[in-house]
Amino acid sequence: MHESDFPARLKECIGDESVASFARRCGFSEGLIRAYLKAQKRPGMERIVRIAEVAGVTLDWLATGLGPRRRADAQPRASIEDLAGQHARRWEKIITLIEGIEDESAHVAAIEELFTRALNLRQRLPISVRPSKP
Repeated sequence: MHESDFPARLKECIGDESVASFARRCGFSEGLIRAYLKAQKRPGMERIVRIAEVAGVTLDWLATGLGPRRRADAQPRASIEDLAGQHARRWEKIITLIEGIEDESAHVAAIEELFTRALNLRQRLPISVRPSKP
């Protein structure tokens, strides 16, 4: 395959799914995906990355036709609601653990340790994904 075969690779990514459904999963308009399929437009890198993520294919394959087609770690991307639910369940467990500590000094120490670890983790995050300061 060659770079100019992007519409064919995109069509392969869409498979039996409707163009409208695939476009929604990507967060794009159906018209935009159809323009890519007809080679009327070429997607920029950010959109190619998003399409590759949604389709579970490698970026190299989608953009150029080279390299393996499928990502080894291809799994459906979790929705925001799924991630929020996982986050809430983790916090529930942490709160339950801390509330179960009867010794007040140990209770305070556990909360301080939790905040220390959270701050250390935050410092290790790339700047682009760090939460803004309140």
